[in-house]
Amino acid sequence: MDKLARLLVHRLRHLARREARRVALRNGLLEARIVDVDGHVLCRYTPAFDTAGLTGDLVRDGLWFRRHFGTRLVAPNKKTNLTPGRGGDLALATEADGETLPSPLVVFPLKRRSETAQDASLSNDIDRRAYSVRLVDLAAASPLVSHVVAALVLARAVRSSGRSLREIVHTLTHVTPVVTLHAPLDGFEREVLRLLEKSRLVPGGPFAMIESDLMFNDDHFDVLEGEPRSCLMTFSGAGLHRVTGNALRRRMISALSRDFPILAIAEKRSDIPTLLRISADLSLATGKLDRRFVADLVETLYPDTAIEKLGLPSDSHARWLSLEDLVLAFRPGRHVRDVLHVLATLIERNRGDSEKEDVDGKGAGSEPSTKSDEKASGSDEKPKASDSDSNSRWKKDKPSGADVIQPEPLLTTGEIGGRSAMTVETLSGYGRAKGWALDLKADLDDYRASILTWSEMSTKLLLSGPPGTGKTTFARALCNSLQVPLVATSVSTWLQGGHLNDVIDKMVKTFVEARVMAPAILFIDEIDGIGKRQPAEREYSDYWNAVVNKALELLDGAVKNEGLIIVGATNRPDDIDEAIKRSGRLETHIEIPKPDVPTLADILAHHLGDDVQALFRGPVPGAEREANDGFSLRRIVADHLREEAESERNGATR
Repeated sequence: MDKLARLLVHRLRHLARREARRVALRNGLLEARIVDVDGHVLCRYTPAFDTAGLTGDLVRDGLWFRRHFGTRLVAPNKKTNLTPGRGGDLALATEADGETLPSPLVVFPLKRRSETAQDASLSNDIDRRAYSVRLVDLAAASPLVSHVVAALVLARAVRSSGRSLREIVHTLTHVTPVVTLHAPLDGFEREVLRLLEKSRLVPGGPFAMIESDLMFNDDHFDVLEGEPRSCLMTFSGAGLHRVTGNALRRRMISALSRDFPILAIAEKRSDIPTLLRISADLSLATGKLDRRFVADLVETLYPDTAIEKLGLPSDSHARWLSLEDLVLAFRPGRHVRDVLHVLATLIERNRGDSEKEDVDGKGAGSEPSTKSDEKASGSDEKPKASDSDSNSRWKKDKPSGADVIQPEPLLTTGEIGGRSAMTVETLSGYGRAKGWALDLKADLDDYRASILTWSEMSTKLLLSGPPGTGKTTFARALCNSLQVPLVATSVSTWLQGGHLNDVIDKMVKTFVEARVMAPAILFIDEIDGIGKRQPAEREYSDYWNAVVNKALELLDGAVKNEGLIIVGATNRPDDIDEAIKRSGRLETHIEIPKPDVPTLADILAHHLGDDVQALFRGPVPGAEREANDGFSLRRIVADHLREEAESERNGATR
């Protein structure tokens, strides 16, 4: 364990001992005086219980103390006052707020102040006063495992920042700081915020947390008047995406004008808004867990254990652990062997769950590559699409429930042997929708070349048609043609939350996730599920009107959607609110009809590929009978392709 991690853990233990002494003072186990020693103001504790039974055996005396006074180390609601003491010193006295102390002090009475000097030490020359206070320290509760884990993560982040601890402490104490903090660890935000709220580890703590996404105006600060703790405004986790633009600027200024520090904490650096990153006085980051981190935790919680003899997980295995897994495994009183067994089980479970949802195309049971391990543990660089989304499988790792698919690479000119990706150019039977997509492809090239602005492009489309006409296939082909990511969701996915707040939250998250990957396509299936705005007298009208209004807000110019191509699909266009189909929203409405015979032939020819030549070979047994049945796909495709070939020959002759 390095110096900084050891320092933070030592401070957590010191804070636990200090709190135990204060509780013992309130409960009458200790007395205290504020004294001046060579210009330094100190608090001097002395035992208030009879110490005649102490033997000097720390283990035996510790058991004796906890057995008789253990209940006295739970803090009651009491007030502590400074009162004049003897000799001009200040003594700390307590008021019990009408409560009476329990009876154990009757069995072990308060020591008399006329106690002789020789009673100040035990038989083995141990100072009786310091020894008694040490018993209180040993009976104090150890720091929470979650606090220790969070402190070790903070130590790593500080070390990775390249700044000295002196600089960081000066920043936190002498200015109103804006701090950004991120680590790709599950449970990271929750554990760090809990540490800041419940402990004094960080200068100025513990803090009264102000969640930015719950603050709507400056009146929110009125409820904090008289708050004894320092206030800290936090932008964390799911709340990060909710506050952007001018709203973010206003809330930052509002907090800083009151000298409230600001903390932006997230598991991904990209989730932290640019304005916060630019304004940050201190940016801290760290990577995945590794073997050294687990070893530091074992050293902290099991100081007498020989770490080199333990079977600690390797770096490639430890990276599968989350902070919550560590809190589950390292429980007080559990043997270190049991802890490591639980960690190994959690690693296997997490790795198995990840491989089931993984879209890297390597199949279940495969180990993550060394290269990906290095990226996960030491870098916040986003993996390329080909690294995490190869084979174009669907990826379900978004809080909104949306699916994300990356475009398949297109074959270059002259490349052979590969399977060609499905693009809009190869589709048949889409009519106007295909023309719209090809125009969009040309406009997107002009936009990237700064010839067109986004507002001059047609980027919002409503596709309608009977089930099975290929609306989802069109979105997939458009993704490949434009070579941009596709974020696919549906109204039924949004409505799974049930409660209105959950539905609205999923809708907002979907648009935010799509904007992060811009330029990107947002495909909303079953968009008719949003419905129409209802009269006030209808049942549940407030619910559905709120959903429709939020959809209108997200689709139109009230939310900046530059770089976002929005495609809605429906089987029932008449059930959609007319406002959704107005200019500025899904203004382009194209209906996809059922395919006719020539279109069906083109579709089959596309999917058959080179196998279509088999349709022109000699007859096979039963072919004549099949042709006389009245309907034969083989005959339809063959006739259509033969007609096309004859047309081409006639055109060449002319």
